Amino acid sequence: MMNQINALESCWHISPPWGQDIPALAVQILEKVFLPSANLSGYCCGIHWEEQEWVYAIVCFGETFYVRSGEFSPTNVLKNTNISTPAFKLGDVVEVDFSEQPNQRIIQGIFSLKNSWLYAVEWRSPILTETTSAQSRLIWLADIDLVRVKVS
Repeated sequence: MMNQINALESCWHISPPWGQDIPALAVQILEKVFLPSANLSGYCCGIHWEEQEWVYAIVCFGETFYVRSGEFSPTNVLKNTNISTPAFKLGDVVEVDFSEQPNQRIIQGIFSLKNSWLYAVEWRSPILTETTSAQSRLIWLADIDLVRVKVS
């Protein structure tokens, strides 16, 4: 039994939750979108993987709404900003220093906050029963907390 636990803990964090290929995004980060249900427009400031689909963070008049792809309409218009491009992209394998030994994780979300980028990685196994939601498994880190890992 102990070998199965060790195997789970050594591989869950580098196995993409979406499978082999990253599903297409409905909108790019910093793209203008329209929220028909609220008759508002805003910009996508983040994306993260949750319960088998992408969830988008849309900023409208200073408020952030978290919506699924069918709840907004993309416009293909990017926000004109001088923010740098993200250091990592969705699906990149990175090393995180959570404990005595650095751990490898996959970038499962990206969020723009005050002209900086934050990246979501899982810090708890999705199989463990004490995990109550996908959101509680993710931790958001700055690029200085991550190191790119070359996958062979």
